[in-house]
Amino acid sequence: MMTLRDTARCFAVGLMFLFNGTLGARAQQTPALNPIPAAECQKFAASIHDATAFTTTAGEDDYTDVTTGGEGRSCHITGSASDQAYAAPADLVAKIAGVFSGWTDEPDRTAEGPDGAEKGYVSGAQIATVDVSWEPGPGVACSDKAPLSSCHILPQQKLWNIVVDIVQTAK
Repeated sequence: MMTLRDTARCFAVGLMFLFNGTLGARAQQTPALNPIPAAECQKFAASIHDATAFTTTAGEDDYTDVTTGGEGRSCHITGSASDQAYAAPADLVAKIAGVFSGWTDEPDRTAEGPDGAEKGYVSGAQIATVDVSWEPGPGVACSDKAPLSSCHILPQQKLWNIVVDIVQTAK
């Protein structure tokens, strides 16, 4: 099953092919992306933990910017929690938004659906994407034949997932 983030990436890649010929040609035109320093990444992970009370893990991962086609590595922060009272992904994104209060909201990096939301921020040469999604938590059964959004379960029965990627463009 494709997540909201997968769908957004497929759409963005399709647009890049349509308007730029090939993804490879587009990526060559964009600057390389690098993770922010590890100590700064850990501080963001701690701030996200403080904002959400989710246990977070910070590290590095491969990253492709679906807006520009730029590729590289990111500060990759993940967290999951169940037994939360969030009614919609946007509610959790709003909690995390405070971590990026000094950053500029990037509408081109925003997507929202019933089972996930993504938000983007920019600060100078740094780019951050926040991806929030949910899936049925332990002991909850939903049909594989219907969209996840049609699975009517209580917010506390959802397993919430956070993925935050922070990169900086090469100077």
